[in-house]
Amino acid sequence: MGHVINWDNEDKTVVLQAYTDPVTKDDLYQLVKKSSEMLAACPHTVHLIIDERKMNFTLNSADLNYLQKMLPPNQGTVVLVVLPGNLTYKRVFLDRVTHKVDRAETQFVVSIPEARQLLQELCGVRYTSQTASL
Repeated sequence: MGHVINWDNEDKTVVLQAYTDPVTKDDLYQLVKKSSEMLAACPHTVHLIIDERKMNFTLNSADLNYLQKMLPPNQGTVVLVVLPGNLTYKRVFLDRVTHKVDRAETQFVVSIPEARQLLQELCGVRYTSQTASL
């Protein structure tokens, strides 16, 4: 299994998804399904932090269709954690496919602490000192 998924804060307003070695396209589908199930259990908006630093495959139209089909109505901001050299590529790719995938606002950062800080500033997400150090 090339992924992990957990609640990232005690309020259950953020889900942290991370790809681990070795990563396959099946991990993408499993993460999307698990994330959708977690969000469906909440009546409030839930934001996502997706650590893609170990993922190196490109999404195709079937992948994008699956993402659109599984997009929960309560999904909030998505923060993609990418390698610094991939920031421009990820932004350009997302701009080209946004007409195919309805999405909430997507942000790009290079670390998980940066993603958490961004969600606190933009969305009012709360982290306790214990969860913020994970």
